[in-house]
Amino acid sequence: MTEVFEAKVRKVGNSLGIIIPKDIVDMVGLHQGDTIPVCIPSAQIEKRNNAILEMAGINSGKPDFVRERDDRY
Repeated sequence: MTEVFEAKVRKVGNSLGIIIPKDIVDMVGLHQGDTIPVCIPSAQIEKRNNAILEMAGINSGKPDFVRERDDRY
């Protein structure tokens, strides 16, 4: 399962770390000591993704789509 969330990078000793929210920890079933893959997008990828979201109208602040009739897909 893949969960996407925003995390603030924090100082942990001489390193940097992130905090994974408890609801995601519980949902995914993480435990202390587990190793997980982490993907850090480059700035260019993030700019492209934001542009795609803007084109799709997801970031436009408009209300979510609501079907006029429940009997249609």
